[in-house]
Parts: sequence; C-alpha cells; structure tokens
Amino acid sequence: MEAYSSKSEEYGYMNDLRSMYIIMKYQVKFYLKTRRFIAMLIIVALITALTVGIDLYEGVAKSTAGSPDSATFIAAGLSGTLALSIGVVAAFFGGDATSIETGTNSGYYIMTQPVRKISILMGRYFAAVLLAFALILIEYAGVAALSQDFYGAVTANIFLSILEALLLIGAFMSLAFLFSSVFKNPLIGILFSVIVFVIVFNIISGILEITSIEPWFILTYGGQVVTEILNPSSVTHATTRRLAAFSITTYQPYIWEGNAIMGAYLTVSLFLSYIIFRVKEVRPQ
Repeated sequence: MEAYSSKSEEYGYMNDLRSMYIIMKYQVKFYLKTRRFIAMLIIVALITALTVGIDLYEGVAKSTAGSPDSATFIAAGLSGTLALSIGVVAAFFGGDATSIETGTNSGYYIMTQPVRKISILMGRYFAAVLLAFALILIEYAGVAALSQDFYGAVTANIFLSILEALLLIGAFMSLAFLFSSVFKNPLIGILFSVIVFVIVFNIISGILEITSIEPWFILTYGGQVVTEILNPSSVTHATTRRLAAFSITTYQPYIWEGNAIMGAYLTVSLFLSYIIFRVKEVRPQ
C-alpha cells in the first residue's frame, strides 16, 4: 500500500494536475508582468474605444441603421474586429509557448524538476487561453454597453457568443502552440502565427470565395459562428451573387459546422503540439 501511495504521489494524475495548476498560475503571473500583455491590452482597448467612439460620434440613428435589435447590432460590431483580435492575441501568447523551453536555456530550469511535459504544455496552454479570454471580454463589454445605451437591452445570446469566442480562442491558441512546437526560435513562432492568422487565412478565404468553394477547412471560416450565434435565424449558408461574366457564391458555416471546425483545430493541433514537444530535446544554446 505504501509503495502504491508513493508511486501515485510521484507519477499519478493528482500530481500532474497540481503541477499543471502551479505552472499555469506562475505563467499567468509571468504574462501579466511582460510588455506583450501590456501591448495586447492597449491594442484591444484601442480597438474597443475606436468602435465605441465612432458609434457615439455618429449617434443612435446612424449607428443603429440596418440593425433592428440588439443581437444584430452586437453581431455587426464584433464581426469586423473580434476574429482579428483573437488571432493576434493568440499568436503573441501561444507562438513561443513551448519553444521558449526547447529553444532557449530556460528549459533546463523546469525540465530538471519532476514535472511531466504534458503538465508543462497544458499549464501554459490554460494560462494563455485565460488571459486571451480576459482581453477579448473587453470588446464584448464595449459593444454590450453600446447596445444597452442604444436599445435599452442586451441580447441574452451574447453569452452563447462569449462561449463560442472561448472555443475560438482555444482553437487559435492550439494552432499557435503547434507552430511554437515546430519552430525552435520563439520569435519565428510568433511571427509565423501572426502571418498565418492575419494574412494567409484571409488570402485563402478570398481565393476560395472567388472560385465559389466553401472554405470548410479554414479556422476563421468556422469562427464566424461567434457572431452568427447572436442571430442564427438570419444566417444563410450559401449566397450567390451574379456578376456580368460570372457568379460568386459566398458561404457562412452552420452553427454545428463552425463548432466542428474549431473543435477539430483545437484537439488536433494541441495533440500534435504535445507529440512534438514531448520528443524534442532541450539543448544548450
């Protein structure tokens, strides 16, 4: 019995969870002290202030034109900036999350401790998701305040949208962690994540739109459900526009489809991140 208790204490799940919690706690403290968190906070705050400021400047009539209710208004306010904000925040918090251990000498300090790599990875992952989620809530607070001011109400579907945003953050963060695991240099992981999230995804989506192909394999496409869930009855899966010489079909994902895309990115990317992180060695730089 004693032998079992000792082994369970050293290698058991409770020890893994405790190690993960400790790593997450100190990772959060580390992020809060860094310039990157301050920079992300300023960026998200400026985006929110700009959105709120423009609507207040234009007034109720212009700002609510085309938005008959709170749900439509909040969806319009978030659709242009939310996915971009999530992508950038995820890139900066997750792009160097594992390479900081395998690509620098700092890994020697934690790798010599009796902590499994799964605890390190998940501790860092939950810390990054938690802070990213806290930052994104600033944008929700801004549009919710405007909705309350203009309509005297805030749609209850905003809570569903927040849950969808949390899933999207998790998916973006998992992909950023995968890039971090692949690249040895922490800076390259961050830059590559930013390029893919902000530029590559949009370019591919634009090309597929021209060719009338549904971009069901693009994360940003699935992420549209974050705003669609606010007013799901207004979503049209396929819309065809006929031009002079040809027609273009644009797509919006079904709610279940968007969740499936985000869930697939989250689980597959995080699993591959762990596999790569586990086999990588920590070498002196």
